[in-house]
Amino acid sequence: MFYAPSPNRRKHWYRVLSIGQKKLIVLAMGIGVVLIALLSVLGVYTYRSMEYDLERVVRDSGTSMLYDLANQPIAALSGEETRPVRWEELPPHLVEAFVAREDDDFFSHSGVVFSSVLRSVLSNLASMRYKQGASTITMQLTRHVYELHGKSLDRKILEAVLAQRIERRYDKRTIMEQYLSRIFYGQNCYGLRAAAGYYFGKEVNQLSLAESATLAGLVRAPSLCNPVRSMEAAMAVKRETLERMLECDYITPVEFEAAVAAPLELRKAGRMAENPSYAVMWSRRELDAIRSEIAENSGGVSVVSTLRLPIQQYLEQAVETALASVENPAQYPEAWLNLEEKAKADLEELQRTYVRMRRPAALKVRGADNELSGLLQCCALVVDTRHETKGQVLAVVGGRSVADGRDRWLDRVKPGKAFAPFLFCRACMPGGKDMHIESRSMEVTGMRMGYDVVRSFYDTLKLEGKLPSRRQEKELYNGLFPVQKLELARMLFSLVNQGKGYRLSIINSVWNRDKQLIYANEPGKAPEYILRESAVAVSKLPPFVVQEKGTLTLDVSLPEKGGQWALIRRDKAVCVLVWMGFDDSASPAAKAKEMQPLLVKAAANLAHEVFDRARAELRKEMAREKERKKQAQQSAA
Repeated sequence: MFYAPSPNRRKHWYRVLSIGQKKLIVLAMGIGVVLIALLSVLGVYTYRSMEYDLERVVRDSGTSMLYDLANQPIAALSGEETRPVRWEELPPHLVEAFVAREDDDFFSHSGVVFSSVLRSVLSNLASMRYKQGASTITMQLTRHVYELHGKSLDRKILEAVLAQRIERRYDKRTIMEQYLSRIFYGQNCYGLRAAAGYYFGKEVNQLSLAESATLAGLVRAPSLCNPVRSMEAAMAVKRETLERMLECDYITPVEFEAAVAAPLELRKAGRMAENPSYAVMWSRRELDAIRSEIAENSGGVSVVSTLRLPIQQYLEQAVETALASVENPAQYPEAWLNLEEKAKADLEELQRTYVRMRRPAALKVRGADNELSGLLQCCALVVDTRHETKGQVLAVVGGRSVADGRDRWLDRVKPGKAFAPFLFCRACMPGGKDMHIESRSMEVTGMRMGYDVVRSFYDTLKLEGKLPSRRQEKELYNGLFPVQKLELARMLFSLVNQGKGYRLSIINSVWNRDKQLIYANEPGKAPEYILRESAVAVSKLPPFVVQEKGTLTLDVSLPEKGGQWALIRRDKAVCVLVWMGFDDSASPAAKAKEMQPLLVKAAANLAHEVFDRARAELRKEMAREKERKKQAQQSAA
């Protein structure tokens, strides 16, 4: 029997092959397009990377400088401690700590770990946002050297291409040296040398395993996990680093247990001994606070402050002269004989009275040896009150000398009557017929309002520290609880400026090494800190005194021999705040009955003197600016 072949079999086979060919062609075209696109992107970014100078990787990052608002240099913000470290200085366990923590393939990759990049891309695509990075140590160095900002795919690709160029130019030792010398370690420490000296008072080659692990652990959150800010957080990141080192077989279990148990012995008080002035102290502290808002770089920045160098220099001299006049009646400041708004006869009588006043036998006089312990101290602050620049710090002094590394604006005092205006502000707020000031007494007024009302209001002021409990409610009403001097100054400044909350900032702008603006302080509209009507009403009541021409003063003796507080302020001019007293309020000199009358006069006179000088300097500044604008208009015409 004859069976004819199926007429459709051959046709069906070709049809299948034909469909497969089309698919293969489409797939090949797709792959080709992707490859061309990838090669094009790579070419574009390679071309862009060629614009970056690789010599910058090993070039000294430079010294950060502080300038006043007129661009006059004040001081260096960084010094010898910013010198790059050298490979020979690095203990093996320190390098291993950073490698284990940040990049365990550091010595084998070419700048980029592509498997990590792919994992990062997939994670980010899945979350539809930039969630995970894949930075090697070389890529992190690239970001620091060239200040590549932001979290974007463009920045990441450019960073990766640059990292590979760096790897081809420099060996691993050089890359590690530069990385460790540039990264930020918290507390305004840039570079490993600065961090080792600041936290532990050691040279880099003296760092222990525990200390090395701690510094390596700081890199990801330096402002939050450093041991000065939080010892608990520092110990946690130390352990995490040691665990990674153990996993990488860099340390033995015995070494791990010993390093985990080892305490972190910080350099005494964790202070930078190289602070040349209180202005530098404040700038470093504020620079650290705004770290998240500016590029992560290793230094070489120019910080333009709100300071006025003539006022700063005068304030430093005036404070020492005033303190010397308390210690030695023969050194009566000449400037006190020319205070504005006071009659000449009154000033001369004030001089005679002041010189005749007895000094405590226990009062220590500053000598040539510059021994600072036990001396009378003073904090002074000059703040702008003009509309456009209100809240800007014009000058600051935080003690007798920066040699002891202590800024006394950060110390705490019990404000006593200096806190009365805030209690009275609550009494002036709407809330019932009993909400009013009784006999101008803090305790009586507080008792009428009740603990819950007063405590709730104080909570809105966001006071740091623990407030008295209900059992000690009279201490709450009478201001007998510790408040940081700077916090009290900020609150008083806000109250006498219609209750608006001002930051008391000292940094105006920050510029990188390429003269690019990387931070600008934009005060904007200050929020209402205290109800405006209450603040205005209370600023006209004791303990405030309204003098002629609208000048407002406050002179308060703090409780428990806590010193003397003085304030003088005028709208569209300046506000001067002064604290004068002793670090130890229980010292014989502080407790002597002759001391307080001296402090009352000295603090008030110093505040008036600085107020007059600061106003005069601002008038000169405004006259120069007016003349400059006039000349500019004439040139344009």
